[in-house]
Amino acid sequence: PLAALPGGPAHLATEVTECELVRRDLSLVPVELGWHWYAQAPVAGGPATGGLLLIAVARDISERRQAQERLKHLAHYDGLTGLPNRSLFYQTLAQAVELAQEKSWRIVVLFIALDRFKSINDTLGAALGDELLRQFSNRLVECVRLRDTVGRLGNDEFALILTMSRNQQEAVAVANQVREALRAPFDLRGHAATLTASIGIAMYPDDATDPETLIKYANTAMGGAKQAGRDGYRFFTAGMNVQVLARLDLELALRHALEHEQFILYYQPKVDLRTGRISGVEALLRWRRPGYGLVAPAEFVPVLEDTGLIVRVGAWVIQAACRQIAEWRDSEVGAVRVAVNVSSRQFAEGDLEGAVTRALAQHGVAPELLELELTETALMSNAERTIVVLGKLKKIGVKVAIDDFGTGYSSLAYLQRFPIDKLKIDIAFVRNITSNPNDAAIALAIVSMAHSLKLSVVAEGVESRPQLEYLRRNRCDEIQGFYFSRALPALELGQMIAAGAGLPPGHDPAAQPAQTLLIVDDDVNVLSSLHRLFRPEGYQILTASTPAEGFEMLALHRVHVIVCDQRMPSMSGTEFLSKVKELYPETIRIILSGYTGLEAVLDSINRGAIYRFYTKPWDDTQLRDNIRLAFQHYWMVNQPGLARVTVR
Repeated sequence: PLAALPGGPAHLATEVTECELVRRDLSLVPVELGWHWYAQAPVAGGPATGGLLLIAVARDISERRQAQERLKHLAHYDGLTGLPNRSLFYQTLAQAVELAQEKSWRIVVLFIALDRFKSINDTLGAALGDELLRQFSNRLVECVRLRDTVGRLGNDEFALILTMSRNQQEAVAVANQVREALRAPFDLRGHAATLTASIGIAMYPDDATDPETLIKYANTAMGGAKQAGRDGYRFFTAGMNVQVLARLDLELALRHALEHEQFILYYQPKVDLRTGRISGVEALLRWRRPGYGLVAPAEFVPVLEDTGLIVRVGAWVIQAACRQIAEWRDSEVGAVRVAVNVSSRQFAEGDLEGAVTRALAQHGVAPELLELELTETALMSNAERTIVVLGKLKKIGVKVAIDDFGTGYSSLAYLQRFPIDKLKIDIAFVRNITSNPNDAAIALAIVSMAHSLKLSVVAEGVESRPQLEYLRRNRCDEIQGFYFSRALPALELGQMIAAGAGLPPGHDPAAQPAQTLLIVDDDVNVLSSLHRLFRPEGYQILTASTPAEGFEMLALHRVHVIVCDQRMPSMSGTEFLSKVKELYPETIRIILSGYTGLEAVLDSINRGAIYRFYTKPWDDTQLRDNIRLAFQHYWMVNQPGLARVTVR
């Protein structure tokens, strides 16, 4: 029943609609228009039937419409750059795919990730990082056509939708335009910043026919571009998808491994070069994966780093190492110093100080038996915090070493502020230390600098006796590597220590013959002839048929005079002696050759790489006398007090 208003008409119904009204100035205004119907009762002296009353009420809804538009924009567009966000980008791609199906077009998706954006954001701050993203988005829009779509999918991740009817070269051209747009530095309120991008490309219908898979594949291809060295692009291939699935499987298996204690520690010994005895060990993580056996660390450690699992695994390593120290201490093996590696993420995100102190206390281990090895990157990621944390650990007795020294970006000014006990020379400088003057110079500079700072030095990756002797001769403190031992399970390593294993003794310079001659020639007949010629002189005579053998002999023995052929297959005599000059500048270097092209020889003589040049065939008497003069010159230059050789 209709309720009559007291003393007025009865309300029948209300109808509300939105429309636009025209103002007097002919502008439009959005309104909410309400129509209200009333029944009018009969009035005295009027019609007996009464009537209907219609009242219209218009309300200006301009602000509400604007708010709705703002909410709609925020739901579909990135607030920082104004580009379509992930939701709208997916919708746009779905529409593009539908249209491409009708028109037989190709759709190309480019997934773009800025390289090392995080480091710029951390260094300059979030405000300038946002400004960089805004500037980059503007440059990105300029790289595409009006009908193409640009979107922002994540923090430093963008994507493009390109519609084309021709081949993939158009996608390559756009990818290169994007890379070129990054070449010019960005001006961030007075700070110049340069960037590169890694770009992944997936195509419809070649790679996938639905939007989600297209973007996933483009993302996968972008990951391949990053792994290839960044600042490049990669097209999606089926093999990439297999790799991604394998990576996901590996991540799940690693999480399972941590929960079910599938990780174990192997130990590689370090040897003191002064005593030749084992001075400690390095704990190395291994994974015994069911059905696979031992998995190489290079296959799973990077995944632990990327996923952040390295923080939990690192804490487990410290616990396991301290437990093993306690077991060895309480056995016939005795006290063994164990070094464990600490990743930059473990240092930045984990409680390193707490993990160390808890493990030491739980197993009753003396702090001086635990050594932490950190890379230069880990040290410098937050230098001030690093100094504080390491200072606390050093105060209780824990040792600290810098691993892979020389390959990172540590500041030498900071080096003296860090509470460090040891530097480890990276294997990259040890591998060719006996034949590459640059590697040798870097390694010896590290040794000299460390000793001046009262630090000890360990060379890792020592795989041969010449490397060992060269490092021992140049005052390196410790070595580790396959020459002495590979990494071993705890039981085998303990047996090795208990058995007293060690290095063979080094050469005693005092017991070595006073005059050592090295002859390098690829002709074995020449080597035999020269050996017979000089044997009556009482020299210690060393022979090598290749420059590589010559470098080994120089590392193993203290050589005074070198006689070398000029024409050898792998390296000329002048090239060999030029390197020898840098590695062993005190040696007297002589070319003996039948080669008549003298330009290279004369140049080497002028540069001081060669002391004398003699030709083949030689006069025995004259050559013997000249070699005596060479030894006399050696003693006069290097040890004047011992210049006692006379010419007969």
